[in-house]
Amino acid sequence: MLQVSLEHGLTDLLRQSRDYLGVGDICYCYDINSPDDWRCRIKDGSRMMKLFEKRRQLFASSPKALRLWRKKVIYYTKMTDEVSRLFSRPVYIWPTSKMPSRLQLFIEQSGVVSLVTISVPCRFSPKLSGRFMLLLDSREQLEALQERLEDIEKHLTELQMNIVINYGDKINPLVDYNIVTPVSAMVLSYLAAGEDREDVSQKLKLTMRGVDYHIGLLKQVLGARTIAQLIYRAGQCRLV
Repeated sequence: MLQVSLEHGLTDLLRQSRDYLGVGDICYCYDINSPDDWRCRIKDGSRMMKLFEKRRQLFASSPKALRLWRKKVIYYTKMTDEVSRLFSRPVYIWPTSKMPSRLQLFIEQSGVVSLVTISVPCRFSPKLSGRFMLLLDSREQLEALQERLEDIEKHLTELQMNIVINYGDKINPLVDYNIVTPVSAMVLSYLAAGEDREDVSQKLKLTMRGVDYHIGLLKQVLGARTIAQLIYRAGQCRLV
C-alpha cells in the first residue's frame, strides 16, 4: 500500500512538471552523485550498471515512459561509457545513434526523438542528486529546452526539493542500490533513535554478532569511526 501511494504521489508530481515544461514525458530517480564515493561497494563500472538495472525506485510521468526507461536500463551494461557521463555532466543529451539497435528501435516506436537527462544537486545531501530524464517528441522541443535551460533547471531544483521533503526517506538511493542493505538501514534507524545494541538485537531478532556486523559494514560504507559519527554521516546521506 505504501509503495502504491508513493508511486501515485510521485507520478502526479512528474505529470504536473511534464505539462508545465511542455515535454513529452519525464522520468526520475534519486541518485548518488558519483560511484567513486562508494567504491567499497561499487568496484567498477560494470558492477554499477548491474546495480542500476536492479533498482526499484524509478518513476515516470506515464506508464509508457516508465516502460521505456525500464527497457533502456536493461541495456546499460552495453552502454557503460554513455551512462558514466551522467555523473560528470549536469545536462546530457543521450546519443541515441550509439545505443544498441534494438533499443533505438524501441525508442523510435515510442515516438521519442531525443532523451535529455538533467542532474540536479540535492540541497539536503552533498552526495546525492535528482536525475530527470526528459523524453522529447520533436526537435522543436529540444531547441525550446536549450533556450529555456536556466528556467527548466530552476523548476527541476524546486521539484527535487519537493520530492525529497515528501518522499526522500522512502526512495534513498543508497538502499535502492543495495550499497546499504535494508537490514543495515533498519539497524541504523534504531541507533539513530537512541536504541543500544542490545535493544537493536531484540527488535530485529539478530544476534549481537549480527548487529556488530551491520554496524561495521555501515561504518565502512559511510567512512565513520564511532556511532555518533556514523549517525551524523547517515544524516548527510538522508538515511536517518
